[in-house]
Amino acid sequence: MDHSPLDCRQNSERGFSMIEMVVVVAIILIISAMALINLPTTMQNIHSDTAVRQVVTQLRQAREYAIANRRYVQVTFTTVGGLAQIQMIQRNDKTVGAGAVNPVLSTVSIQVPMQFVVFGGPDTPDGFGNGAAIEFGTPGVAGGPPGGMFFQSDGELVDGGTVAAGAASPINGSVFLGVAGTASTARAVTVMGTTGRIHGWSSGGGAWTQF
Repeated sequence: MDHSPLDCRQNSERGFSMIEMVVVVAIILIISAMALINLPTTMQNIHSDTAVRQVVTQLRQAREYAIANRRYVQVTFTTVGGLAQIQMIQRNDKTVGAGAVNPVLSTVSIQVPMQFVVFGGPDTPDGFGNGAAIEFGTPGVAGGPPGGMFFQSDGELVDGGTVAAGAASPINGSVFLGVAGTASTARAVTVMGTTGRIHGWSSGGGAWTQF
């Protein structure tokens, strides 16, 4: 029996079958489930990388400000109310004729839930020390030198104690970040004192790679 043109058009327009619809829905559900499973890891990596970029940005801004304004700029790493912070302070009291008031230039809270923490394992390729989460100058001494650490007008990062003595001594250092107990969040920032070079690093529980 011949089919009329109307019958052919109706058959071609009948749309998807129930089986085809079930297959499409199943594929969508599988992809969605995979995305949900990977979401915590993805978010964790985003937070970790954001924290490194915050520290790198603040350190570079401190160095650039010190050069542009010919002032000592102190950088400090603290934890206040459970929040890891990096602060920039203009040290006028260390600059001849600049006065004694030391204004805070900026205070930045690091991306939650990242903290200053060091995991067991190899040091970064720069090899500036990993005996403490914040280690500048003397290896293994947490927090940096007692006199603080300053960027000076030539871009060097120096020991604040030696600035007071009139002979600024450049210091290298490292800042380690992560979520305690989760090695995959391991990140680091290193500073070479003589050049002020700043690098961000990612470990994720394995070898360190530069950002």
